[in-house]
Amino acid sequence: MRKYFVVLAVLAALWVSFHVQAQSEVSMSSVDVQVWPEYDQPAVLVIYRISLSTDSTLPATLNLRVPAQAEVYAVAVSDPVSGLLNAPYDRTVQGSWATLTITANLREMQVEYYDALEKNGTARHIVYEWAGDYAVDTFAVALQQPVGATDLVTDPILTKSSVGQNGFTYYQSTPQPLATGESFTLIADYQKATDTLSTTGLPVQPAQPLNASTPGRVTMSGVMPWILAGIGGALIVVSIVGGLYIWKSGTRLSFASRKRHTQSQQPSEPVDVYCLQCGKRAQPSDVFCRTCGMRLRAETKNTA
Repeated sequence: MRKYFVVLAVLAALWVSFHVQAQSEVSMSSVDVQVWPEYDQPAVLVIYRISLSTDSTLPATLNLRVPAQAEVYAVAVSDPVSGLLNAPYDRTVQGSWATLTITANLREMQVEYYDALEKNGTARHIVYEWAGDYAVDTFAVALQQPVGATDLVTDPILTKSSVGQNGFTYYQSTPQPLATGESFTLIADYQKATDTLSTTGLPVQPAQPLNASTPGRVTMSGVMPWILAGIGGALIVVSIVGGLYIWKSGTRLSFASRKRHTQSQQPSEPVDVYCLQCGKRAQPSDVFCRTCGMRLRAETKNTA
């Protein structure tokens, strides 16, 4: 029985050793870090674009440290056809760092998070740090200058690069290799009189060129048949409603006209006629009183 437990202990130790060794074998061919203060939030957006070395076994498990107060926005792998795909990860906090345990089944990765921005009046202060969890063949940092920022000072000194396609100015570090456990720290200070974000007023650009096959794109040639059909349907409805209105109006007018005509054709009631001379009642057809011979007035009516 004791031998059985010894064998299990040895196997467990071998498995742990193999697991640790597999973790240590993960290396990165390049890490491109983008630091964008006050871009679309009043914070510092940090973007990692990571390429694993070709000798890294996939799927690979990475333990990447970010500041504990950082708000993780995206963890993804990059597929050549489908683009960025969400990658599963866990987050654990220990001291001033949060460890992201990421499972990557592709060599290209992207991690984005928002870190705190220190503000004191118009003064801004940024501290970015790479913890050195993995060896990197080529490590580089690019700082995007916020819109309206002045007096930018960095440590180490970054080289001002050309203005990008989006109109922003970038400052680039010198690409360098980093060994496992070798950290990198960037400190930046600048002045900014307003809290306006860099994306304010930035024109919206399509993610890819638009053409006739772009999903959701609407062209006039495709919409015109529906427009004509809608106009035709509206004309039919108007015609039906107008015809019903005219027919009903004509029916009411015709009925009222017939009613007035009928009323005008009805014979008037016989009028009682009395002689003004002697007071005798005469027949409706009498012209002279049959008693005294007086001429009769037919307009005298009996209203009793």
